[in-house]
Amino acid sequence: MPARFGNHARTVSNRIALYAMHAAEQQGVGPQLFAARTGISAPDLQDPKGRIDAERHRRMTDLMAELRPRLDLHTAQSMGLFPDFPVLGSLCLNARTAREAIVAFLDYRALIGEFDFLLFRPQAGQSSFEYIAEFAPNTGFQALSNFLVLAQLIRSYDQGARTLFRVELVGPSIGMADLAECFGAPVRFDAAVNRMTLSSAQLDIPFAQYNASLAPFLLGQAQQELARIQRLHLFSAQVENVIAELLHADSGDVRKASLLAQICERLGTSRWTLHRQLQQEGVHFSELETRVKVSEARRLLSQTRWSLGQISEQLGFSSQSAFTRFFKSQHELAPLAFRQRAHG
Repeated sequence: MPARFGNHARTVSNRIALYAMHAAEQQGVGPQLFAARTGISAPDLQDPKGRIDAERHRRMTDLMAELRPRLDLHTAQSMGLFPDFPVLGSLCLNARTAREAIVAFLDYRALIGEFDFLLFRPQAGQSSFEYIAEFAPNTGFQALSNFLVLAQLIRSYDQGARTLFRVELVGPSIGMADLAECFGAPVRFDAAVNRMTLSSAQLDIPFAQYNASLAPFLLGQAQQELARIQRLHLFSAQVENVIAELLHADSGDVRKASLLAQICERLGTSRWTLHRQLQQEGVHFSELETRVKVSEARRLLSQTRWSLGQISEQLGFSSQSAFTRFFKSQHELAPLAFRQRAHG
């Protein structure tokens, strides 16, 4: 399967890798060996909003398929959307019905990860989910994790009898006898597909705790977070990050022509290709340069005691007056006035 979706590279939350690292350690694979096998090290897991690229996710999935770590009942029952994915959890747990909660989960599942395929097939009597794994497709552990989360979500909307799930997974048993307690029925392994089936009877019963006033805010949060994740791996975001790194450097020529040359060298591309790729994303290099310089100017003015001359030189302006004109054009405030306001 391709590692790109639309015009951005697909990723998965590093929270998945964090759990995988802990599971691997229980199987005797320490963090150093885990990093060697997957390319994922402890620093990659420090930021709760961090993401893992396709290749490292594939390597991690292959390692988990090889280790086949045992899933204990406590871990299985605690699988849910909180605390690791509170934006998605808040949206899914404030729907008008269980069916709408499922749709919200499917629409914003990319907040967890953009790999694999989760299909929902609603019918009058029974509905089902099918999980198709892109990596390690002959094992069912990835499907199992998703089914456990979905089961917990759907049961949050139970209005009476506890929803029961019939689960089938490809591959051999994971060696956990208590899975029947999680789903309400024994899990069948070595199946042809990863499938979870449930009664449709309660899917459209109104949820008494639904907060209509809060719903638009929660949806907006999810939309913003999804846009942030997708933007992280746009080519324009890579260019913007390199501009920021070069401007943060203590030395070097950051005038426009030199800055552009350094960026092309860093990204291993030509100027023509760089401009063409940015054009495809609807942005120009000068816009990115301006955005980064404005952000860095704000930081230097509010967080340092640097003179305007020093800031001007750091950001690659030909003179202090040129920097002042640039800053005023973006803020309608002179740099010193901005500094005074920032310091209260």
